[in-house]
Amino acid sequence: MPDGKRPIIVYGGSFDPPHKGHLALASAALRQLKPAALYFVPGFRTPFRDSDPAPFSDRKAMLEAVLGHSALGFRPEVKISSFEAGRRRVVYTWETLEHFRALHPGAPLYFLLGSDCLAGFKRWRRWRGILKHARLLAGPRPGYRMDKRPDVPFTALEGVFPRASSSGIRAALFLGKKPAQVPEAALNLIKKRGLYLARERAILSRLITPHRMRHSLGTAELALELAPALGVPARKAAIAGLLHDCARDMAPRELAACAADLCSREPLLGTLAKEAPALLHACAGAALARELFGVRDREILEAIRLHAAGAPGMGALSRLIYVCDMACRNRDFSEAALVRELAAKDFEAAFRAANYVKLTHAFAGGGWVHPDSVSLWNSLQEK
Repeated sequence: MPDGKRPIIVYGGSFDPPHKGHLALASAALRQLKPAALYFVPGFRTPFRDSDPAPFSDRKAMLEAVLGHSALGFRPEVKISSFEAGRRRVVYTWETLEHFRALHPGAPLYFLLGSDCLAGFKRWRRWRGILKHARLLAGPRPGYRMDKRPDVPFTALEGVFPRASSSGIRAALFLGKKPAQVPEAALNLIKKRGLYLARERAILSRLITPHRMRHSLGTAELALELAPALGVPARKAAIAGLLHDCARDMAPRELAACAADLCSREPLLGTLAKEAPALLHACAGAALARELFGVRDREILEAIRLHAAGAPGMGALSRLIYVCDMACRNRDFSEAALVRELAAKDFEAAFRAANYVKLTHAFAGGGWVHPDSVSLWNSLQEK
């Protein structure tokens, strides 16, 4: 069959990061359709507001590395297209397919996707236009039906493909783990470029003790588990959990100096320094996150600043870190497990319980109690 009439396959996605599931789908499509070209098309930006992907240049570099170290790298018909990046904005699938239709006039055009995307396909922007320009090529994944529907026709790939969750893979990477689904070539690049919070973890490990690092990772892990139900973006949950105690292991004088220098506008700074100097680590941690780690997101900074004492009117991310700090799995007091179990069922109840536990511990110690903790308790009783 002449190249002009052989199929063209477009495989769009964030590839954040590229994983073995992507390779399996592409390999099966090559075997089954024998196309003139299969284009990987990493998106420049995602249309989903709660997603914060790795920079396009890094995702493309990972994709190049992964393909270059696989059998696909020896296939001349396999290409990476920077079409969407050239637009410097969110590009929708219908636009991408119009581009490849013009690039390969007369050739049958296929859009490759996993069967997990079929159920929500009619919510895609101009989905009818997509079907006008191309036929869907769907790889079956466990747990997702492949029912034939006249309004959304597709060609099924032969075989069954692993359910590789990109969000689950990213969560593991945020914690410094090495998911088996991610090829070694991508993992090497992730480490080299400090992606998926690798840079932040490296800096943090030099600031705090190994014991504190385990606690910070535990806080981030629990935050990642609970974040979806609260509508909190995964990366925000991970970085706030990791950095919440970044100033905790400073020597007392160093902590006081840091707080005085970087937190001069903190309303209770003088009182904290006198009555509860350990609590200075929260405001100092927020300042360090901004100055040393380059965090500019106000919600993340608020979560770090309020994780110890709390305050009325805390946002979703702040409430999340407040709970996860005291309830993560490496806490060794009994209330932690109870609050953690409650958080999986009723987060707001867990938040109230965490405030109660912190207050009772503070009062039992007979020392000074942060007024914001008391104000938070009062505000929760009013609800």
